[in-house]
Amino acid sequence: MDSTIGIYIHIPFCVKKCPYCDFNSLATAHVPDKYIDAVLKELLTHVKKNPAITSKELETVYIGGGTPSLVSHNNLKRLIQVVKQTFLAQQRLEITVEINPGSVTEEWLYAIKDIGINRLNIGVQSFSNNTLKSLGRIHSAEDALRCYEYARRAGFDNVGIDFIFGVMNQSLKEWEKDLGLAISLRPEHISIYNLTIEPGTQFYKLQKNGKLTLPSEEGEILMYEDAIDKLISAGYNQYEISNFSINGFESRHNLRYWLLLDYIGLGAGAHSYISSSDRDVQRRGPDRSLQGQASNLGVRWWNVEGPDVYMHRIQDAGLAIAGEERLTRQEAIEEGIFLGLRKTRGIDDDWFSMRFNKTLKDLYLPVIERLRKQGLICEQGNNIRLTRRGVLMSNEVFLQFV
Repeated sequence: MDSTIGIYIHIPFCVKKCPYCDFNSLATAHVPDKYIDAVLKELLTHVKKNPAITSKELETVYIGGGTPSLVSHNNLKRLIQVVKQTFLAQQRLEITVEINPGSVTEEWLYAIKDIGINRLNIGVQSFSNNTLKSLGRIHSAEDALRCYEYARRAGFDNVGIDFIFGVMNQSLKEWEKDLGLAISLRPEHISIYNLTIEPGTQFYKLQKNGKLTLPSEEGEILMYEDAIDKLISAGYNQYEISNFSINGFESRHNLRYWLLLDYIGLGAGAHSYISSSDRDVQRRGPDRSLQGQASNLGVRWWNVEGPDVYMHRIQDAGLAIAGEERLTRQEAIEEGIFLGLRKTRGIDDDWFSMRFNKTLKDLYLPVIERLRKQGLICEQGNNIRLTRRGVLMSNEVFLQFV
């Protein structure tokens, strides 16, 4: 099993709640110091209850949200210092902060660069003011370009930008303009996500009342395939369904999720996962997990979502866990397939065998043969991966393995 760990820190605060967003966040322009205090206390409580986790090498830190760029550089410095003091950090430690173009200054970017943050993820979403207005974003296209320029001037050489497509009133021509400008800027990483309408959001209510019309499914597919072709032609590697990078600049933190590697989530609503394999269970016996509790193939837990409730729980008990799930062998296998096939390289059968004591073909040969005949998966060396058509029908493919 892997001997590294990642840390995710959730900042559940935004200047404004976007109408499409179902992430755990609330509208406020201020991140209280006591929230940062609570995050640090939570980390130290985890270490106190399970000292063995500090033997793992720290590979990645990801500060997401919400809007982490609302956090003062002094509080970011506190977070980074304590995390790095708690674990033995790898020399190539990746520390990412998500930023909103409408809430950063050049001075702030210089300051966070000095404290060791070495990767930015900018929520551009679009370079079209019309599209940004449709999405209810607080920034403009000019803000996004200025933010990118500030990041480069501050010395960041690992910058990712996020886009949303399939937005109401968004034409293919506008989407291609977004892609063209992104390619000309040459960020190291580009993520593209189609707009999905989630229950509980403002957009969901508008759509339910017939006041929100999105492009057709065919139109979204055309936008997605157009992006793949243009980004690959420009030298970007599509390493996951929605993610593209210049070689060597893949998001190492996100890869941890798709490879089922260990991570601890800190903050309101954050999720954590500590893995194990069949061999680990056999070696430990069925009644001893990495958390000292009964488990089969890993344990996942998540925190309460409300920031006020989270801070109160941390103050009282040091932890704010809302629930826990111990994965059965079958659940772990299905999760490994679902996450593994999201990567364009697919599932390495050696990795699968090391984790589950069986190859993917041992368990799913009829399914694999059927999907191969349908042109949805293929084999490349020792890897089983989605074809281009399979990517477009990925949800249907995943269901075949459940």
